[in-house]
Amino acid sequence: MPPEKHALLGASSAHRWLNCPGSARLTENMPDTTSPYAEAGRLAHEIAELKARNYFIDPMPKRSFNTKLKKLTENEHYDKSMDGATDEYLEHLKVRAMSYPIAPTVALEVQVDFSDIVPEGFGTADCIMIGSGRLDVVDYKNGSGVVVETEGNPQMMLYAWGALRYFRPIFGDSIETVHMSIVQPNAGGVREWETTPDTLLDWAEQWAWQQAKKAWDGAQEFHAGDWCKFCKAKATCTERAKAMFDVEPLSATNAMPASEWETAASKFTSGGGSVQGTPPPLLTDDKIGDILTRAKDVAAWLKDLEDYALKATLEGHPIAGWKAVEGRGSREWNGGSDAAFEQLQSRGVDEAMLYERKPVSVAALEKALGKKAFAETAGGLWTKTPGKPTLVPESDRRPPYNPAEYMFKEVDS
Repeated sequence: MPPEKHALLGASSAHRWLNCPGSARLTENMPDTTSPYAEAGRLAHEIAELKARNYFIDPMPKRSFNTKLKKLTENEHYDKSMDGATDEYLEHLKVRAMSYPIAPTVALEVQVDFSDIVPEGFGTADCIMIGSGRLDVVDYKNGSGVVVETEGNPQMMLYAWGALRYFRPIFGDSIETVHMSIVQPNAGGVREWETTPDTLLDWAEQWAWQQAKKAWDGAQEFHAGDWCKFCKAKATCTERAKAMFDVEPLSATNAMPASEWETAASKFTSGGGSVQGTPPPLLTDDKIGDILTRAKDVAAWLKDLEDYALKATLEGHPIAGWKAVEGRGSREWNGGSDAAFEQLQSRGVDEAMLYERKPVSVAALEKALGKKAFAETAGGLWTKTPGKPTLVPESDRRPPYNPAEYMFKEVDS
């Protein structure tokens, strides 16, 4: 995998700068940050690329492949689950390639240029397949915290636009179908969307290029939204702070109607309670839904503020009313547990007191073995217990909880 370069208006950050054009120049000179999750994602991409390159482009002797793979798995950020996840990516590429009537041209880690609609815009697509009037763009995501949808995804659309431009000298305007896939094994698997070059053209001409020009020109146009979570200014941005506290005042339009209040009051008084005065302006279910949505954003924002404030304090920039202190420490055995335990046993401590034996969970074993090996060895040895009802945003892909269906399953079992 080549060293990563970043464009001011890159595809991977398009969701942010398309919706908040001012964020591009605002964060241009802010330092990049990394995390163990980002490093793990980068490593998983390298493993995925190695497997795909070995299968589609540059087959190598098994020993050479295993040597290269072993070197990657010795990285400190390697996790056994990456084996199954990257296998899932490769299997999806095979399925897509076999869906073509004639073997397609396959390219990996392709730097695509979409500077005709985005100033100096470029990005790196994980896999592109083209042929027989079709174009496939596939992207691997290793993360599990944020589910990335494919339909209308600006990163994928820019990759597709750049791919069409990249291959136009060879394939001309013969492409009629554009298929996009995001393979995210740790968050739901594969999500796909199919569209046409005309749809991409409409999106580019009617919206994308206008937003890109604003971003490039440094327009002072800021909008808060779910794209803030990946912005370098997310902790200190005043527009995001405004959105956190810009709650619509309670009014007659969002208060509980008097008739509903009277019904609720009658139930209360029938149980021995008493109600005096005018009914308070209670929240409606719609308003509660709106506040719950905002509260999730506020919680994430507060975490960002805390992270920023701690970093600033440690760097010598005081935050009014706050200070950094030493957290709760931990104790470790000098020279490692083996040496310490040997000494403890010589001093009369029973070995049974030094070790705990407890069974591994189904999920932990699957993570350790990898999904494929787990399915082969543990099939029929476990069952899944339905989880308790939990509240999630309406956009969640899981079907709504059905109490009647759950009760039926309980009785039937």
